[in-house]
Amino acid sequence: MISVIAKHESASLLRLPVTWVIAAILSCVFAFLFLQQLEVYLTRQAELALLDHPPGLTAWLCTRFVAPASIVTLILGPLFAMRSFSDEFRLDTLSLWQSSPVSTTALVIGKFLGVSFVLCATLSVTLLMFAGIALVGTVDWLQVASTLLGLFLLAAACAATGLFFSSLTRHAMVAILASLATLALFWLLGTASFNTLPIPGIKAASLANHISGFHQGYISSNDVLFFVLYIALFLALTIIRLDALRHVNR
Repeated sequence: MISVIAKHESASLLRLPVTWVIAAILSCVFAFLFLQQLEVYLTRQAELALLDHPPGLTAWLCTRFVAPASIVTLILGPLFAMRSFSDEFRLDTLSLWQSSPVSTTALVIGKFLGVSFVLCATLSVTLLMFAGIALVGTVDWLQVASTLLGLFLLAAACAATGLFFSSLTRHAMVAILASLATLALFWLLGTASFNTLPIPGIKAASLANHISGFHQGYISSNDVLFFVLYIALFLALTIIRLDALRHVNR
């Protein structure tokens, strides 16, 4: 049943013209960032050659191209997830799901997987750019795989966040703004201004700190566990929210 819901959710997103518009704009943005950093790398060859351990082209692009592109994911996640439950409220179709034999957990996980699939498929355009380089040069595919894993985990975390706030309101714009504010907060927790706060472990909750290792080719179990727990937290909050609505409507 989860797979059926996931296919329905992803198909619903793919039928929306705005999804393809976002994908086209994203491709243009990624292409611009990619060509910009490629040009910078080529013009700084003499300077980089003086370093003890000069970065290769793959390492340069992973840290200078994909890393800034990760910030775009913070916006895409809420955009793709905003309609998941907001439209159900607005069209009064949530009661149909609640009266069906589908459990709330299956409904939430199915919608999460559907949104995450479309989001990750959209971000996969970065893989095509590295594939283009492989036609004329050498690419460290292990570092590319590490970078994409981090990007996809971040995308899933953003989708889970957007899904939760979508379950709180029938207004999609409110869900987007609340999701963006939450993601921005978790992204900025690792900055110097937040590190001065007398709150122990605040840096450990930063999305930016846990994504940086993937861009450098290091897959840490702590970073993977953080994203898994982050996703599980917001999915659990969504399930609790919908279960509460189910009991209220009885």
